[in-house]
This record gives sequence, C-alpha cells and structure tokens, in this order.
Amino acid sequence: MSKANPISNHHLYRLLEISTMLSSTLDLGQLLEMVIQVAAELTDMEHASLLLLGKASHQLEFVATSNEPALVGMAVPIERSIAGWVLTHAEPLILDKVHQDKRHYQEVAKVTDVITESMIAVPLIYKGVVMGVLEAINKREGRVCSPQDVILLSALASQAAVAITNAHLFQQTDIIAEIMHELKTPLLALQAATELMERPDLPPQKQKIIVQMLKQEGERMKRMVQGYLELARFDSGRIKLKQEVVNLEALVAEVVEMQRPQAAQKEIGIVIATEENLPIFTGDEDKLRQLLLNLISNAIKYNRVGGQIEVRLTAVGDELTLAVEDTGPGIAPANLARLFERFYRVPGSEGYTEGTGLGLSIAQKIVEAHHGRIQVTSELGKGTTFYCIFTLNKE
Repeated sequence: MSKANPISNHHLYRLLEISTMLSSTLDLGQLLEMVIQVAAELTDMEHASLLLLGKASHQLEFVATSNEPALVGMAVPIERSIAGWVLTHAEPLILDKVHQDKRHYQEVAKVTDVITESMIAVPLIYKGVVMGVLEAINKREGRVCSPQDVILLSALASQAAVAITNAHLFQQTDIIAEIMHELKTPLLALQAATELMERPDLPPQKQKIIVQMLKQEGERMKRMVQGYLELARFDSGRIKLKQEVVNLEALVAEVVEMQRPQAAQKEIGIVIATEENLPIFTGDEDKLRQLLLNLISNAIKYNRVGGQIEVRLTAVGDELTLAVEDTGPGIAPANLARLFERFYRVPGSEGYTEGTGLGLSIAQKIVEAHHGRIQVTSELGKGTTFYCIFTLNKE
C-alpha cells in the first residue's frame, strides 16, 4: 500500500462490508450488478463496466455495465482494446484521455452516448489466471484518477473474481442437479421394466416389448449424458475447435441427403437454396455437421406430415447466415425465449419425439464458438425458422 496514498479507514471498512455483500449471494446477475455499482462508488466515477473472458469464444464480453444496457453481450477484441491490453498484461491502467488512446475500441462509442474521458481498468485474477477486466469511467467533478483509486478498484476486483468464480461453480452444481432430475424418469422406467421381467407369468410377447423399451431408455440416457458432457466441455473451454476451410454448400447437401430417409417417412420435402459465390468460411466441419443434423432433424420431427423444409445459405456484408425453415405447428411467443435452455421442451411437443432436451443448447454453443449467434422466429400454424448468423471478420 502506498504511503503517499493510504486507504482511509472509511474505505477499509467499506471494502470489508463489500466483501460480506459479495459473498452473500450466488445469483450471478445480482452479483455482477453489485460489482459495477460498488466500483463506481469506491472510485467516485460516473460509470463502471465488467468484462469477462468467454471460455468457449476466447473473447472479452461485456457482462454488466451501469451506463448502457445495450453493451451487455458485446464482444471486444483482445488485440485492439484497452480491456484487452489489461487482460493480456495483467496490469491496472489509468487513462485521462481515453478517446485519444489508440487502444480505445471505437465500436463501444457507437453503442453508448457516453463519451469516455478518464478510465481506470484493472484485471480480475483468480488463482493466477486473468478472467476479466473491471473498468470505472469518468471521474466526477473534474478530478483526476489517483493511485488510491487503482488500489481500491484492484481490491474490489480481487474480491469480485472469487465471488464470480463461486457463482459459476454454483451454477454448474445446479446443472448437475438438473441432469440428475432428468435421469430420474428413465431410471424409474428401467427399474419398473426389470421388475416386470422377473415375473414368471410374463408372456413372451410382453417380454419383447419390455426389452425394446429397455433398449430405448438406455439409449436415451446415453445420449443425455453425452450431451451434458459436451455442454460441460463447452462451458469449461475444453473444446478446441478446428480451424479449417469448410465448404458449407457441400456440407449442407451432405447432411440433407443423410436426413432425406427420415423426412420421407413423413412425406416431407427438403429443398436447398444457396447464394452463388459465398465467402470463404473457416471453422470446425464436424461441429458444423452436428449443428446441421440437429436443426434439420428437429425440423423433420416437429413438422407436419407432407410438410416442407428449406435450408438457406446467404451472405450480407461480413455476415453469413444459415437458415432452416419448417412448416410445422410453430411455437408460441411465450415459449420462444426458453428454447435454448437445457432440458426445456415446448409444452405439447412430448408426442413428437423422445429427445434429451439438450440439442438446441448444444447447437447454440457450436454457433457461439464460431463467432456467431442463433435466433429463432415462429408463427403458430405456419412454422419455425432458425437462423445461425456467423461473423466472418473475426478480428
């Protein structure tokens, strides 16, 4: 602690209070909001923002901000931003004229009306690993940022890193509880079936039915566990995507041909519409094949007999869009927002398929790992369209 800029007893007491506050909640959203509010308070700055490093995307993303909600979710390039510099150097930074600094990411200014003059940015470090950046913006009353402000913000960042890590661990524990709950149903079915099989008076025909059911439930449990493990690898950043040139047009044609027999059982037609001279796309072909299989398979399962599916590839500017449109019953607006939740199934869809409820969550992870976003539109009685929008300029 600097003797020239000692932390006052008031600030020390406040840091102790804050530590208690941060450790009192495992709700990540509430925790992030608390951190940015306290960051602005401790440093006497007008605004504060928090950016975390995505484990799958390996990009810095705004997760909380006090000045502009539209910034939340926005990715910031590590190589061309102030936050990226702090992340890679693991050092605090004080700037008095941010808008003149070459490292200032100009896209942020386009989203918010706030002109950033002064800034303090400090790294969030947990067990020697930099996990994000905490920023305080624009000193109040025309004063300049001081080393004491850096000490206070760094102390808060240290506490926040521990609290955020604990909240993430709690979320993972919660997910484990979810999957155990989901496994309970097939486990009970397996238990009941094995008890029936032990009955000496069970007719042979009934035995065959039960054996088939045992196989189906066993396969469903296997797919569920595999799906969960894949999601866990995405969340932990352990999945490393291959970076190779992918002929998306050929890949779409391949997957559609694979799915035609399944579609034919419901007399569903599948058409492909792709633009000419599509831009070069790099990514992991196996994961993109998995994405396509999931979306087209869903479009068949939830479609009507004699329906239609259209798979489109289009490009505008630096974005390439893969769209899968079906003519199924559609999804009510109230259910659209929950489609990508783990284990979520649209009410009333139970008769269509015995899926795991993890397919769309995995699809979303694959798209995001390829610098993209997934969106869905639907109209009751007319059908549903999934859009995978990939950013081609990944710098």
